Amino acid sequence: MLKSLKATLMLWVVLVIALVVPLRFFFDVRGQLQRTSAAYDSSLSDWALALGNLVHMRDGEPQFDLSEQTERSLRTTAGSDTVYYVVLGPNGQWVAGDAPLAMPLIGLQRGERRLLDTQLGGQPLRMAVHAVECGAGACQVRVAETMGEREQTRLASVWITALLAGGGALLLALAIWRVVSVAMRPLASVNEQLAERSLDDLRPLRRGRMPSEVQPLVDAIDQLLQRVAVDASRQRHFIADAAHQLRTPLTALRTESELALLEGHPPAVHATLVRMHRSAQRVARLADQLLMLARTEASSREPGGAEPVDLKAVAQDAAQNWVPRALERGADLGFQLESAWLRGRRHLLGELLGNLVHNALEYAGDAEHPARITVRTALIDGPGAARAVLEVEDNGPGIDGAERERVFERFYRLPGSAGSGSGLGLAIVRDIALAHGASVTLLDAEDGGGLRVRVTFPAA
Repeated sequence: MLKSLKATLMLWVVLVIALVVPLRFFFDVRGQLQRTSAAYDSSLSDWALALGNLVHMRDGEPQFDLSEQTERSLRTTAGSDTVYYVVLGPNGQWVAGDAPLAMPLIGLQRGERRLLDTQLGGQPLRMAVHAVECGAGACQVRVAETMGEREQTRLASVWITALLAGGGALLLALAIWRVVSVAMRPLASVNEQLAERSLDDLRPLRRGRMPSEVQPLVDAIDQLLQRVAVDASRQRHFIADAAHQLRTPLTALRTESELALLEGHPPAVHATLVRMHRSAQRVARLADQLLMLARTEASSREPGGAEPVDLKAVAQDAAQNWVPRALERGADLGFQLESAWLRGRRHLLGELLGNLVHNALEYAGDAEHPARITVRTALIDGPGAARAVLEVEDNGPGIDGAERERVFERFYRLPGSAGSGSGLGLAIVRDIALAHGASVTLLDAEDGGGLRVRVTFPAA
């Protein structure tokens, strides 16, 4: 079964052409051969009629007066073919011409004419016979010619007709292919629009000049996209609402567990309180990330909202929030900042950087080697245009090359990894980057140990 509609249409067209062209060729060849034979036969009949006018009676005997010039013209009229003629009296006696042509005997009435095939010395001839008045009887004038040029003309007619039929069929197939291609453009347009879209782009399709046969398909696709958009919106709102509702009790739980650790408590429950506090922190962080993920998806679908933003300013704002946390953990958080302007949403860019710094604090360093994290912003030259770059580098264990694509999946964590992450940080980073037309690359740290996350934005 053919999968291409265009191929299916062309197959049926080719089948129709394959049936019609041979029939058309047959009738064209037959008509051409009939016209060719009729032309040669007409020439023979004309000569027989002309020679019949030269037959007359004298003293009761048929006479035939043919000048030498007329005979030469008759002999050469057929080109390379040989022309024969004979005049027979009322009783079949020879009067003039080529005697071998007198056989076979043919009975004709006065004024009657006939065309027939015969042979002379084993050579096929085409002969015209004309009965003319000779006293009380009828004399016969026979003119015949060999069929060499006639056959050559027939063969040439067949070849010319075949070439015309083949050329016509080819031109017809090309014209139909072009017509089918033009007619299929609306479907190709729909295919291109769907192929170029991301999973988050659920806008109605561009219509343009859609034929009426394609309109129901486009309407059905638009209705499907609308239903998917509504369902996705419901899911995002549910996640956002749930995360928002969970934030207050989770914050209270985290605070209470922290206070419980600070206040006096039996040593036997200390480990339990520590685990409870860590779990509360992790769940609260997960709720915050789910809420930010829903907001990121919603913001990426909102038209407009982008403004000129300097990555240096975004990093400076982040420093106020993250430097105290780094100091609490004994981590060295440094900044190497240059102005790098782009168009984007400042709060989303701050969340992107916050997730990268949080991941670095979670996984970099150990008891012997404190975490060392560096945040960089710069404007670099790129192919065709400048690029704004944000980098976060740490001295952690890094990520193996085989896992560098999977870590962007939601809720995926590296096997055996430490920290209390939920597997959403890098997924949020990538979603925010894609919403800004940026790319995220995981590289080795410059000193060879650790991870360097580079986010490359189109510069403003």
